Amino acid sequence: MTTAKIIVIPGSTRSGSFNTRLGGAIANELSRLGATATRVNLADYPLPIFNQDDEAKSGAPENARKLATLIAGHHGVVLVNPEYNGSFSGLMKNTLDWLSRDVGVKVYQNRAFALAACSPGGLGGIRVLSHARDNLVSVGADVITPQLAVGNAHSAFDDDGNLIGERPVGLLQNMAGALIERAKLHVG
Repeated sequence: MTTAKIIVIPGSTRSGSFNTRLGGAIANELSRLGATATRVNLADYPLPIFNQDDEAKSGAPENARKLATLIAGHHGVVLVNPEYNGSFSGLMKNTLDWLSRDVGVKVYQNRAFALAACSPGGLGGIRVLSHARDNLVSVGADVITPQLAVGNAHSAFDDDGNLIGERPVGLLQNMAGALIERAKLHVG
């Protein structure tokens, strides 16, 4: 059987980002469970603010096409969302908007999606997860139910970037395992 290939996309490019750190922990867990995990830095795919007039004149930006093609080579996607004012980061929302357009690939079909968030606060970014789920469902994505919200981010990782604490680790294992199983439905 083909190994499930999962791409992990943090919605922050800030140095020291907790969500980038969480993306690393998720990728490590996916690999530990037998998946092939790919980490992406959205700084490598800069996109202009979505504007339908610009799209009509020039089409989708090359970086949107490149990112879409990369995602299309995977069976699953983990979106790791920082919570800004109870919702998406502008970076993540803009990326998701561009990927919903004509970029040469149907990004939201034929692959499984999982959602995660990390925050210095006690709620762990839980509010952004419902916004992300609503957004993905509206474009037809297959979003798994288990999700991961990690609070108290300053103390949620060890020195090697591993998630610590029985509850967060259990949520991570549950989400990663469920994503791999659902992603296998999209293999070949």
